[in-house]
Parts: sequence; structure tokens; C-alpha cells
Amino acid sequence: MIQRIQTLWLLLSIASAGVLCFFPIYEGLFLNGTTQVFGVRENIFLFAGITLIALISLVNIFFFKNRGRQKIIILINMLLTGGIFAAQYYLIEQLKKDVGIVQGDWQMAAMLPIFIIIFHIFAFVGIRKDEKLLSSADRMR
Repeated sequence: MIQRIQTLWLLLSIASAGVLCFFPIYEGLFLNGTTQVFGVRENIFLFAGITLIALISLVNIFFFKNRGRQKIIILINMLLTGGIFAAQYYLIEQLKKDVGIVQGDWQMAAMLPIFIIIFHIFAFVGIRKDEKLLSSADRMR
């Protein structure tokens, strides 16, 4: 299970999702001069989405005998991650309008969903390499 490279990529995506839960994604400056940091945990939708992405990746590691199912789950998880990334941007923009943030800065953790998608792509490629290896071994029999 751990010998396969896609397991490592999926573990990296789980770690990235975990880091995203604990670090801020946006820091805003209000009219009165105070600053506030916003993270994924402030919004239940984002927090639930990131947690779901991590859980799906964790469960997907244990489907190592069914590579077709693993690929489908990875594609679904990539779409979910893209949706969370878009929702994160939209919710911060709405927050800026509603609360009255004059100036703000995106934090480095806001880019972690892109890394999660990249790790899923690498895992998908690893699964395809395993399939090609097995099909070439079947031809040799």
C-alpha cells in the first residue's frame, strides 16, 4: 500500500488539506484600523468541504486493488477541490463587501487547494503507470 507512489501523493493532499484548516487564507483591514484574519474554520461550508476532501483522499488510499475506482474518486475529488477553491474566493469577496474591509491580503494558505489538485494529478498519473505496468506484465505471460 505505502510502496505505491500514488499513496504518497494522496497523503500529501491530506496534509495540505489539514494545513489549510489551521492557517489563515485572508487578512483584512477594517475602516477603524483593526485587522482580522479569516480562515477556513470561520466558514462551515469551506471547513466541511476541506474535511470531506481529506477524508475522500484517505479512503481512496485503501482502494489500491481497484485502480479504476481510485481514478474516478480522484477525478471527483479534484472537481470538489476546484469548487472549494472557487467558493473560497467568492466567499472572501462577499465578506469584503458585507463587512466593509478597506484593504486586505490573501495569505499563502489560500493557494493550498491548487497544490491539492496537483497532488491528485500526480496520484492519477501514478495509477495509470501501475495499470500500464500490469498490462505489459500480462502480455508477457
